Amino acid sequence: MSDSTPQNTAVGPGTPPRLRWPIHLQLLVPMVSVVLLASVLATAITTYWIARRVRNDQSEDLRRVAKTLGEASYPPTQAVLVQMRGYSGAEFVRLVFDRGRPVVIASTLPMEQAWLDDFARIAQSRRADDNAADSAERRIVSLGERDYLVDFVAVSGGSHLTGPSTLFILYPEDRLTSRIHQTIYPAMIAGLIATIIALGVAGWLARRFARPIHTLVAQTATIAQGDFTPMPVAARNDELRDLAESINRMTSQLADHQRQVRHNERLNTLGRLGASMAHQLRNAATGGRMAIELHRRDCPQGDSDESLDVALRQLRLMESYLRQFLSFGQPSPPVRQRVEWTKLIEEVLGLVRPSCVHAGIDLQFSAPAEPLLIEGDPESLRQLVTNLVLNAVDAAVTGAARPPRVFVEVSRLSDSRGLFQVKDTGPGPAASIHDQLFHSFVTTKPDGFGLGLFVASQIAERHGGQLSWRREGETTCFSFEFPIHNANDK
Repeated sequence: MSDSTPQNTAVGPGTPPRLRWPIHLQLLVPMVSVVLLASVLATAITTYWIARRVRNDQSEDLRRVAKTLGEASYPPTQAVLVQMRGYSGAEFVRLVFDRGRPVVIASTLPMEQAWLDDFARIAQSRRADDNAADSAERRIVSLGERDYLVDFVAVSGGSHLTGPSTLFILYPEDRLTSRIHQTIYPAMIAGLIATIIALGVAGWLARRFARPIHTLVAQTATIAQGDFTPMPVAARNDELRDLAESINRMTSQLADHQRQVRHNERLNTLGRLGASMAHQLRNAATGGRMAIELHRRDCPQGDSDESLDVALRQLRLMESYLRQFLSFGQPSPPVRQRVEWTKLIEEVLGLVRPSCVHAGIDLQFSAPAEPLLIEGDPESLRQLVTNLVLNAVDAAVTGAARPPRVFVEVSRLSDSRGLFQVKDTGPGPAASIHDQLFHSFVTTKPDGFGLGLFVASQIAERHGGQLSWRREGETTCFSFEFPIHNANDK
């Protein structure tokens, strides 16, 4: 048993086919074959019909000439026959049979003795056909080197010999063939022109159909190189448009998957590289805070010196940062309890205010007339407030307003909804990240990680609220709309 490999197929993995059969040729060859076959058949049928029509018309002309001369009251003399030749283009031979021998009475052809026997044979065939006694007969006769289409008719008068005479009308076959050629040439040329036009249209259609396929091939190669830019979709609504839209959907899904993979890789890298460092820094900050508290207890300085208070607040803020970093990406069991917003915000502002004083930032807080309660995790909510306030402080420092301002406000929207807002006089987020502001690792700060707003957005969603932002004139406002927990609710 032996195996054979076709010459036009691949012989191994990765080996291209030996014979390439482009799709535009797969479309063009059948179309051209059909067009050529239809054109050839149409031209052949047309030329055959025209040739038959010309020949039949010529036969009818000869029949009418024969009938006219047969019914004429004047004898067809030599002069009359010469004049008739000029009108019809035919040759005329008038014979009379004297005792069975053909005798030429008049002729427009130079006659030879051998030709007379052919005329006698044609005349005898008429007498053998009883049904053709009153009709003209048509024959093809060769006289010398020319063939003639022959009609004949019996005539009388004009001869000293007894008996009726026979008038033969001969039309040259080569002249008839020339007429046929002149008639069918236009039809053949028209058929050729139509074939050329049809071939051009077929080629154009094949290329036009194959062009979108080549575009799809190029798009798949681009996707394979990691470029997930969607391809333009044609306005024509057909299967190729459906295929292009399907490729674009696949491209979008691949782009989303790639972003998710990169996001996960960043989270894993961040967790692996920063966990140990953050843990050590948090331990150092906790140790420093405890040492300051012990020193303050053992060596009280009085109420006039606030330097130790500032140091303690900054260490607590550092611990908050490190706690956020260590808990990022590691969901912990939620602690649900009622939290009073005003008190929580004042605690956070107490940690941030020394930095604002040092940077010359005017930090203001507008508290509601009555306490607003929210049910949730105090640490997560404190982290949300801290991220929004610190983000506003960083933005205000880079703004053009002097002095820079940060305004924090809590208000009641309805009986069941409250609103927490943080406004700053900074320049606002860059236009390039407007739509991705709450995504992870999205930032324009040189030393930023792009995690603060992302973490705040997740915390807001976990507490049944929604985090949004807007630009109001020269200020940027971040809003957290949250559900209010009434005091009489259980």
